[in-house]
Amino acid sequence: WRSTRRTGGGRGPHWPFPKMSVTLLRQAASRAGVLRTVPAAFMSSTPSSGNSKKLWGGRFARDTDKVLAKWVESVTVDSHLVQEDIWGSIAHVTMLGRQGIIPAEKAAKIIHTLDQLMQENLDGKWKIGYEQEDVHMNVESTLIARTGMDTGGRMHTCRSRNDQVVLDSKLYARKRLLELRGRVLDAIDTFIKLSETQLEDPMVGYTHFQHAQPISVAFWLSHYAAVLLRDSKRLKSAYDVTDENPLGAGAISGTSFPIDRKLTTKLLGFQKVHPHSLDATSARDFMWETIFGAATISGTLSRLAEELILFSSYEYQTVSLDDGFAMGSSMMPQKKNPGSVELIRGRAGRMTGYLTAAFTMMKGLPSGYNRDFHEDKELLVASLDMINNMVEVIPALMKSTTLNKKRMHELTYGNFATATELANYLVLRHNVPFREAHHVVGSLVGSLSRAGKNFADTAACFQHLESKGIKAPREDILKILDPKAVMLSYNSEGGTGADATRNMLEEFRAEAAQQRATLSADHDRVYSALAAARKIAQMATDVKSSEDLNRLIKQYA
Repeated sequence: WRSTRRTGGGRGPHWPFPKMSVTLLRQAASRAGVLRTVPAAFMSSTPSSGNSKKLWGGRFARDTDKVLAKWVESVTVDSHLVQEDIWGSIAHVTMLGRQGIIPAEKAAKIIHTLDQLMQENLDGKWKIGYEQEDVHMNVESTLIARTGMDTGGRMHTCRSRNDQVVLDSKLYARKRLLELRGRVLDAIDTFIKLSETQLEDPMVGYTHFQHAQPISVAFWLSHYAAVLLRDSKRLKSAYDVTDENPLGAGAISGTSFPIDRKLTTKLLGFQKVHPHSLDATSARDFMWETIFGAATISGTLSRLAEELILFSSYEYQTVSLDDGFAMGSSMMPQKKNPGSVELIRGRAGRMTGYLTAAFTMMKGLPSGYNRDFHEDKELLVASLDMINNMVEVIPALMKSTTLNKKRMHELTYGNFATATELANYLVLRHNVPFREAHHVVGSLVGSLSRAGKNFADTAACFQHLESKGIKAPREDILKILDPKAVMLSYNSEGGTGADATRNMLEEFRAEAAQQRATLSADHDRVYSALAAARKIAQMATDVKSSEDLNRLIKQYA
């Protein structure tokens, strides 16, 4: 049947035999004497070949040179993807058996053995080794050793490592993205909760790292919640691009076998099938989006780290890190170093490097699979490990950090932080054009600054305004020169005033709750599919036909 041109009918557009499974065809062919007994040489536990012992070694006269073996091995990074690889094979072989592409009884034995192997790996009793070059060959060779070539040797039917490797990468990235999305939402919740109790505590806001305007501590903290909410949306976008099933794409162009990609999509918890086989095996934009999302978060947290480092210095004294998040000096007994947040700042550079490497790796590749793609695993594992560890630190770090709000308030008086509001007052109450008001206040600041004074010298302020022809009530000016009063008055949408900030916090809470609900749905779909695939494999011991296997699928998936 494999040499027959597929023109339509039956199970799909390429299946010429209506309502007939491959198993029935095999039985009919056997009765007609067409199907020969498979030679014993093909049933051994090692592939028949020249002098190569590789599972793919039939074409080769010798094994991979020992000098090259260390260079091309993938086992080190693949040790992170063992569970994903086995899960993919369970789904694939379940589909093969259901479709009658391989005998259902053999498919059942394969998936049952794979589930045992998965559990052994979880329990630390079985690990992949360097005798084989990657996780795929490790799993397949172990399966063949345990079940024999006539059974285990059928697992890779209709599949290439080209679609298998991108499947493993996607399953791994998806798992780590689920973890990361949860951790980012935990950090967002922390910033929101810390903000709620500090709506009326003033501090200096900076531009160009110079005193700009008074803001509330809540306003400063909550802006990190706002940034991380966008970062979280980017992670969801990366997740959705990742969450398309490439399995069944084959080496490059699909297959002539009557596979069911929708079934493997369900068993693997994907949202949908990746529709184009060449694109599925070639595309690594899911890697770009994932690492970009991770690098963006590291950039956000690096900025937070920089502020905590500066604010905790003796010169600022507005922040104090908890001893559990600080480090000492081997020589200087007095030191309390912000080492934990310095690592956030430093490792953000590595995250940017991973992103640069990802784009550079892909920029000149032709379509189709290329071995360069091995590096996507290295980059995904390294970046997702680092960003998960980085974000996990944030809630405990921020909850334990002490904010010296008295010192923060004091600093708001020192360097003309209310100058903008004084100019606004002249515009609003004295009908002065803003540009002229800007000049009046600017000249006041300049004269006070040159005299070593600030707005605390109210007499100089009144004298200067009167010299410009402005007579203002004393109580008005005193209120405008009070940083806390100014801060509380900025209640335009998005402003630092208590009412405006409180409104933003309510919006952030609602958005975070919606994102957490979406995350929960994504998580449940993935792990329900994993449980279903494993349950089918565990219950497959009595399967004798594709109908038996289909009943299990309907029952558990």
